[in-house]
Amino acid sequence: MGFFSTVWTWLSRAQLTDGTADAQATPERRVDLAPLSPIGPTDAHSREASFPGFRATALDQLATQAADPSSRLAHIRLALNDAFTPAQPVTERRRFAGRLDILVRLISALEDQRAHVVLYGERGIGKTSLVHVLAGIARDSRYHVAYASCGAGARFQDVFRSVLQDIPMIYAASVDPAATEVTQGANLADLLPKGSFDARQLGDICAGITGTRILIILDEYDRTEDAIFRQHIAELIKNLSDRAARVQLVLAGVAGNLQELVGYIPSIRRNIVGLPVPRLARKEVEALIAIGEREAGLEFAAEAVNWIDQVCHGSPYLARLICHHAALAALDAGRRIIGPDDIRLGLAQIVEDAANRLGPVARAACPDVIQPDTAPALAAIALAAATPDGSFGAAEVGAALAEPLPAKAIASALDHLQAQGLIGRTQEAERTRFRFQDEAMPFYLWMAVAQKRLAAGATQGSNLRAA
Repeated sequence: MGFFSTVWTWLSRAQLTDGTADAQATPERRVDLAPLSPIGPTDAHSREASFPGFRATALDQLATQAADPSSRLAHIRLALNDAFTPAQPVTERRRFAGRLDILVRLISALEDQRAHVVLYGERGIGKTSLVHVLAGIARDSRYHVAYASCGAGARFQDVFRSVLQDIPMIYAASVDPAATEVTQGANLADLLPKGSFDARQLGDICAGITGTRILIILDEYDRTEDAIFRQHIAELIKNLSDRAARVQLVLAGVAGNLQELVGYIPSIRRNIVGLPVPRLARKEVEALIAIGEREAGLEFAAEAVNWIDQVCHGSPYLARLICHHAALAALDAGRRIIGPDDIRLGLAQIVEDAANRLGPVARAACPDVIQPDTAPALAAIALAAATPDGSFGAAEVGAALAEPLPAKAIASALDHLQAQGLIGRTQEAERTRFRFQDEAMPFYLWMAVAQKRLAAGATQGSNLRAA
């Protein structure tokens, strides 16, 4: 007899007894059997009413059971999901905070210099939001904009065939505008060979474009592992520049410098402009929060803003993540004003989520890894590890925070992490380098230290302030 059949038979017999055996059953057994009792209409309605559900419909409208005409909190909660979106890039200009200087430089490089642009910086620094906003501005100026997110297996032919499919053939100078294929909606991809093609053949088509300008955005370019793909891109940039084509590329990816992203290719250095995407300044963090306040009808107390600025370390992703969770904590308490206690509760949720992303070894070490005497050094190590490849040295740790740390404290913290199996140590060109075994660990450490600082009642995060 199968397992489920055996269990079902046992439960059936338990229900059919005269109660003698049931009277001797343990309380735990009674609780287990209770759900098998018939559920009346009133009980069923009560259970359905208390069952979890979405607060809003797929039309971004409050669900009937969640609506409360006497309170604005439900509407604020709904608006909050659009005001602070840590899991998604910002795509609308009215929600884009700061970065106007780099946006001006980016537009100038494209429009005034007719250059191709490479945007690079750390993860979560806002590169994708920046290129989405750029795309909207370019479309307003009648550019044809094509956006593609690169992956490890990106293929040159697939990416650019898809790009050209969005551009009508009428913009090809070599084609008669009255030709049948043009009037029937043909696109530039129809000019490509049926099989594979290279950068030269693509460049021939792009060089013949007239009557418009085309902006091709290749986001997450760092994820591309195919060296042939990268070589084709370099050749295409050179070809487009040499022929003054009305097509320009914007590459965006995680890198510490221009060479890390595009390699050392002297032939295209004069054709591209590299723009590092910096961390947000304090006034830009305040602008980001102010936009969220305006959009959702919330208010962040001054002390809460101070904590967000210190903990986010200039990362728009982190700023939105903290704001989102802190605002939810305030709304759950029936308030629209967010204070330090809400930041504390929000950080607790973020730390729990961060721990769930760790592998078994790292997660097992979580309860003991942060001690009061090692917290500042661990915070500095977490910041130092925020490089594109995760590699760092003791010197970077010492310079990570505004308040210098003793070399002995740094060495002790590094030894402790290595003893826990959390970091590895390598020797590179007479330098000792470290790297976390679990790439999610630096984020966990940084957020956990911040949580402990705030939970301990600190009124200012001086030892969280980055250099």
